[in-house]
Amino acid sequence: MRLFVVLLCVLIAPWTLADVYKTVDKDGRVIYTDKPKSDKAEKIELREINTVPSPPPLPQSVPVDTMGVQQAAVDYRIGIISPRSDVTIPVGQRDLAIAINIEPALQPGHLLVYFMNGELLEETTGNNIIVKDVPRGTHTLVVEAIDADGRSLGTSPPVIVNVIRPNIKNNALPKPTPK
Repeated sequence: MRLFVVLLCVLIAPWTLADVYKTVDKDGRVIYTDKPKSDKAEKIELREINTVPSPPPLPQSVPVDTMGVQQAAVDYRIGIISPRSDVTIPVGQRDLAIAINIEPALQPGHLLVYFMNGELLEETTGNNIIVKDVPRGTHTLVVEAIDADGRSLGTSPPVIVNVIRPNIKNNALPKPTPK
């Protein structure tokens, strides 16, 4: 609201400039006015209004950690180093280990977010995790670094893995007999 009032004053000011007159009343008091009441009013030449240039723009905001210390913006380079892309996970392997390489090192207050098929697996500061009992099929893995406010600071290229699981048919059950 205050900004609106200031802007309004700045916009209206050029049209409100008027001549200023100085008069002295019968009691000797000096009166300044824009509407003189006598012919004895003396027109006053006003000096130019003082102006101050606006300050330079502030630099982009820098994140502040929980201790009030400013952090520099970081652009992480993340790569999934295990598993390799287009790898096939064999039948006997139930769990999937995901390991990453990140540069520069993860800073305090930042997290790594692991995704499989767009769904969150884990938020951690660790460079590796283990996913238990991965279902069969083709899966896309991505890891993203985020700051305390959830802003992305870097994302790995996607890695595709194919998981093979046996298709178990239970032939041991007796077939129902027709009645």
